[in-house]
Amino acid sequence: MLSHAPLHHFVSCCSRNLLLLARPAHRRLFAASAPGSEPADLWIAKVVSTIFQRAPTHAAAAARLSPLRPVLSPSIVFTSLRRLPDSSSALGFFYLSRSDLAVVHLPQTFTFLISCLCRSGLHEDAVKLFDEMARDGHTVDDSFVEFLANSCFEAGKLDLATAFLAAVSKYGYRFQSYTFNKFLTSLVRRDRVGDAVLFLRQNLGSQFLAVDTCSFNIIIKGLCRIGDLDTALEFFNQMQRSCCVPDIVTYNILIDGLCKADQVDRGHEILQKIQLDSACVPNVVTYTSIISGYCKIGKMEEAYEVFDDMIGAGVKPSRVTFNVLINGYGKLGNMPLAISLYERMLICGCPPDVVTFTSLINGYCRSGQLDDAMKIWDEMNQKEVKPNGYTFAVVIHCLCRKNKVGDARNLLKVLSRRRDVVPQAFIYNPVIDGLCKSGNVDEANSVLLEMEERRCTPDKYTYTILIIGHCMKGRMFEAVEIFQKMVDSGCTPDRITVDFFVPCLLKSGFPHEINKIKSFISGRSSNFEIPDLQDIHLPIGKCLDISVAI
Repeated sequence: MLSHAPLHHFVSCCSRNLLLLARPAHRRLFAASAPGSEPADLWIAKVVSTIFQRAPTHAAAAARLSPLRPVLSPSIVFTSLRRLPDSSSALGFFYLSRSDLAVVHLPQTFTFLISCLCRSGLHEDAVKLFDEMARDGHTVDDSFVEFLANSCFEAGKLDLATAFLAAVSKYGYRFQSYTFNKFLTSLVRRDRVGDAVLFLRQNLGSQFLAVDTCSFNIIIKGLCRIGDLDTALEFFNQMQRSCCVPDIVTYNILIDGLCKADQVDRGHEILQKIQLDSACVPNVVTYTSIISGYCKIGKMEEAYEVFDDMIGAGVKPSRVTFNVLINGYGKLGNMPLAISLYERMLICGCPPDVVTFTSLINGYCRSGQLDDAMKIWDEMNQKEVKPNGYTFAVVIHCLCRKNKVGDARNLLKVLSRRRDVVPQAFIYNPVIDGLCKSGNVDEANSVLLEMEERRCTPDKYTYTILIIGHCMKGRMFEAVEIFQKMVDSGCTPDRITVDFFVPCLLKSGFPHEINKIKSFISGRSSNFEIPDLQDIHLPIGKCLDISVAI
């Protein structure tokens, strides 16, 4: 770092030399040594950027650069600015040269600096600089304006982008629909559907923002996602008044939203309207949405009618279509039809996936047909389709209901070797429950240990099952430890846990633990109360046979 005195001398010398170089004769002589280049300008720019970087303050930089004002052309200032190490320094030099040195900046100086500011995340400064550029009378093409808007979108600065889009139209710039739609998408993805709706409404009919069918589709999809179907239908009707023709994507979004809101008949009416309109042809997504909606509310006859209608229209069902129907029939226990659809799926050349097999297994398990469920399980493995967590849960739950806890336990061991399946408490709970009911609480504790080793957090059902299991074996100290572990983990016991545990503690001579539970429950402001000890009556006929000695 140069001291102030030598630096001042350096600046004075530079000023004299630069003023000489500024004379036309000297400039021509200097340039003659390197045809096609401007070495004088480059040397001046290097000196200017060095002086600016070494000045301790803005005022000091202005004072030291002031003698060079006669030679500071806009192009030299632009070159100097490009030599600075970061966007903040460049912005500081820009304003210094603009205010203190009275430099009129080139359009490329503005655009270069705005681009740098965007890359550095300084979008507020970039937008402010764009406004100054426009007020200076400089113009850029629409693509640069779209670049600045897109940069704000991608940085998540949607409020700034909204203000920029609203303000920039006064300068006569027109945004293409791509940019406008990207902005709407950014708002919807960040759960700001209301802001997107307001912005579209404000700009309908605007000559500066191009609104198209995709714009409406984005808004309608966002409204359907939050369940505001009335407003979605309002925009659907507005489309035609705005000279935007709904396409099949529009209809699919609207039908899917209606079906997910259990307004399937209304969605079906729209499908029938599309079928009569030759301008728009329903596709597999359209039909599958209606089929899924009917399956969801248990109207399988209507779902199958739409399926037949789909085949008749020459639309090939997808794997999702078959899966939806198979799952629907499986939940109702109609396995013959579910298997028939599965076979038809294979004939159509549509390979089954884990959802297909899980739906079949779940259907058989619901019907109590464990052997058939296990045949599907074996077929699934033969086709090298890996079961997911829900598949394991369905089979394990059914095995435990059939008192085949040992087989369920073996499946858990298979699951423990699958690192691609995230373990969930609902998969383990049936096995723990089955082991506790059979009196094998030690093995149940081992399953709990496995859960924790796999970082699977036990839920209130896991703890309640273990507490009841230990109480039934008379292992009250362990039950108390499990309850304490439950509380420490942040899992609040429910009425079932408390209503069972408190009488067991009372009968086993643990009044102090009852008071601790009572204190805990009252501190959590739960919606149930533990009765006073004298209010708890345990008729002999209903007493649990719990031996404290064990």
